[in-house]
Amino acid sequence: MNLSTQHPPNHLAELDDADLVEATLRGDYGAFEQLFLRHSDRVYSVAMGILRDEAEAQDALQETFLSAFRKLSSFRRESPFRAWLLRITTNTCLMRLRSRRRRPEVPLEVRSPSFADDGHFERAVVDWSPLAEKALEDHELGERLRAAVEELPEKYRVVLMLADYEHLSMQEIAELLHLTVPAVKTRLHRARLGVREAVTDYLDGRT
Repeated sequence: MNLSTQHPPNHLAELDDADLVEATLRGDYGAFEQLFLRHSDRVYSVAMGILRDEAEAQDALQETFLSAFRKLSSFRRESPFRAWLLRITTNTCLMRLRSRRRRPEVPLEVRSPSFADDGHFERAVVDWSPLAEKALEDHELGERLRAAVEELPEKYRVVLMLADYEHLSMQEIAELLHLTVPAVKTRLHRARLGVREAVTDYLDGRT
């Protein structure tokens, strides 16, 4: 099947995802083109966040939709198509990561806050909440923030991408990655600490 950006008939744009799936299964491939147009940007964004390589992300995008097309009969309307597709996306990307030589990753503990014997931070960490907004106004800070996310170990980076960029719930991420909800929360907490510490180091260096 050739996935393209040609626009399918206008009436298909009015259908929800589940109806488009049913139309595809009846042989209307224009319906699947509509699903591709509707979700390809999100799939590519997730793939880029996990793989950190434009060419690989493009390949993963095509792989994801081809896999989804082959498995379409297994989709159940009870679950959102988006979540089902992101599960395929994540699995596709993780398989790609396992099949290639990964570059050395800096242990998260190197960037995480350290604690004194009394339980307090040895060095204060700036509040995380203003950083995302500030990054929009500060290109250099935005680049550092993206780099900090990319430098996270894979298991933390994937959870952070799904939670903070794709806004999936803890339960959805747990089901997607075959983890418990507490395990997802732990990984997300450590990922956020790692990113915050890396950006704090950058901000401290500019003052």
